[in-house]
Amino acid sequence: MLIERADPALAEKMGEVGLGAWAQSAFGMHDAGRTDRHKLRQEFIRFCREKPETILVAGADGKILGWGAREDMDNIISDLWVGPHAQGQGVGAALLAALEEAIAKQGLGFAELETFAGNAGAVRFYERHGYEAVWRGMKFSASLNYELDKVRFRKSLREAA
Repeated sequence: MLIERADPALAEKMGEVGLGAWAQSAFGMHDAGRTDRHKLRQEFIRFCREKPETILVAGADGKILGWGAREDMDNIISDLWVGPHAQGQGVGAALLAALEEAIAKQGLGFAELETFAGNAGAVRFYERHGYEAVWRGMKFSASLNYELDKVRFRKSLREAA
């Protein structure tokens, strides 16, 4: 597996991976048809095309396995998506570690991220990787166009710096 900066020419493929991961997650399974999936796919593609410098992509054998982003290039991990075909293979852990390393290299002492509180798999994943919940509440998602019960996690990166 290779992790590298995103290529905007691959935005459509990255968008498909993001949408596929969303659809298989508790986000997608509890959506109850509220989200316009075509619009969400287009938002994934737009983000990948317009902000490739913020994205790290994991790939193998010419296939995109997943991607993660720091939309504002700060200590907040805004996205972490692993395609359904690559889940359970260490892709998410590798992307998370690469994003944390980039944050630590900037001299930032901690990483933060948020996920849907009902996404038990994601919650367990982040806790296994040293994240602690620091906030929980309702938050509006512009891309989904409704409020979600979210949990924010934080991890100290002092040892990684």
